Amino acid sequence: MSTLADTAPVTRPRPRLAGSAATYGAGAIAVLLAAWWLAAAIPGFIPERVLPSPWEVVTRFGTLLADPFSGATLVGHAAVSLQRWGLGVLAALALGLPVGIALAWLPPLRAVVTPAFELIRYIPPFAWVPIAVLWFGASTTTQALIVFIAAFPACIINTQLAVAQVDPILVRAARTLGASSMTTLGQVVLPVAAPTIFTGLRIAFSNGWMALVGAELVVGKQGLGFLISQGQINDSAATILVGMTSIGVLGFAIDALLQRVQKFVLPWKPALARPLE
Repeated sequence: MSTLADTAPVTRPRPRLAGSAATYGAGAIAVLLAAWWLAAAIPGFIPERVLPSPWEVVTRFGTLLADPFSGATLVGHAAVSLQRWGLGVLAALALGLPVGIALAWLPPLRAVVTPAFELIRYIPPFAWVPIAVLWFGASTTTQALIVFIAAFPACIINTQLAVAQVDPILVRAARTLGASSMTTLGQVVLPVAAPTIFTGLRIAFSNGWMALVGAELVVGKQGLGFLISQGQINDSAATILVGMTSIGVLGFAIDALLQRVQKFVLPWKPALARPLE
């Protein structure tokens, strides 16, 4: 007679690749650089003005770093971009998080706000650039506003979703024990929803960073987007690639830092959240 143990499916451990993710990532980058170097080294294969060699890009990178205290260098452009991005995402967090929580916690408010929000959030951030310039000129405020517009919907949507997905059994249990609505929200709902909210913040931060660079391409007078546009004007593909690489590296660093902060501040996982149906 077979037992339950005999009929249970056999689970085999997943095969693990030797080495770490960082090793494989570094290997992929090395292969990409080698292919780039080879493509640029073949005479007549790709024009130099279209794809300069990696060494030319490195040389241009060193030139742009020559005076790190000047606003016209790579460091100066990066600092300006980070300042604009920081102002925009901080404003989006300060307004988006409480609004998202309120929309999930107060159904009447959600019914009133959702139609207008759904209409506005589908307007691309770049569509706001002309009117932002009319309001504030080609200023830091304009760039920060575009970042805010790009990051704000992600803050609201992911915060609202995280709060709404908390298992209602937890809420009812807190109410049964005599907890008030605000106590239940602060001590039960938000701790469970916090990891998912942090994931939404990563999306908001990346949306804001990409929107900022696009806005700087159009109306910026400083910043990494402006550096790329100057490279186009000066017919310098190396400058463009330096700007693009800097944007990618800084974006990666921002996301990695946010993940570190999440692991330090929120070591738990959203295990008590209700799964999506």
